[in-house]
Amino acid sequence: MVTMESDRVAIRLLRAVAVAQLAGEPLDVSGLAAELNVDQPELQREIEDASAAGLMVVGDQLDAVPLLLDAGRQYISRDGRVPEEVLRFLPRTIDDLNARQALLEGGSLLVHEFRAALLEGSGIEHAADLVPPTFAAAVDKRLALDLYAAAVALMARLSAGDHPGCMGEEIVAVQLLEVTRMLLEREAEKGELTEQEVAAAADELRGLFGLFVDDHVLAMFEVEKPAHAPVGGHGRSNRRQGAVDRRVEAWFRPFEGTLPTGYLAHLIDDVSD
Repeated sequence: MVTMESDRVAIRLLRAVAVAQLAGEPLDVSGLAAELNVDQPELQREIEDASAAGLMVVGDQLDAVPLLLDAGRQYISRDGRVPEEVLRFLPRTIDDLNARQALLEGGSLLVHEFRAALLEGSGIEHAADLVPPTFAAAVDKRLALDLYAAAVALMARLSAGDHPGCMGEEIVAVQLLEVTRMLLEREAEKGELTEQEVAAAADELRGLFGLFVDDHVLAMFEVEKPAHAPVGGHGRSNRRQGAVDRRVEAWFRPFEGTLPTGYLAHLIDDVSD
């Protein structure tokens, strides 16, 4: 799905998937290969690429009916003119190309503005605006630096399709969603996207919460006092009960499955269980 010829094959493939889905039939790979004048292994690679990009779903069974996803329909409508990075970003999480593009741009803007604030000496104020309001007073220079590191780490993890690595990264992710929605609204104001497209993209952004370890992180923005933040741990039992530790001193404690390295490593000795 890189060359013009490949784009042509991908579009024909996705259209064939739509027809097969509507008919409730499996995809005729050999017949489609002959129709497109490509060998079957090449078409199979296109199927794998389109599936990996979150454009379509093909079951493991030979008689499985394929599914054309919303991102696949958008790919067709754009005649295959979609940046490679958009196809590769959160393909199994965000089924909307406009949302993926806005998230990518939002992540860059989030990190850029945070970096600029740090360089200008207003990093603490910037970080305080980012965290839940009742925690703003707890932000100092060290916390601001760790939140910046969390912003960078978050985008790296999302680019790999991974979940946020700590509560701090999830807090930053909430801000990422706000920035992304702002960018989508700007696109509508400029006439680049319709209101319907913006609404669909904004709705799909909720899929990002599927990657969260603590999917109740939004509740932190409603906590009246920092002391009211739940105390728990990051283990499986606490995750099942929604009792992840949300106190400031635990924001950068690695979630289970996240390696304690990079900006998280120094906190191993600072925060006790």
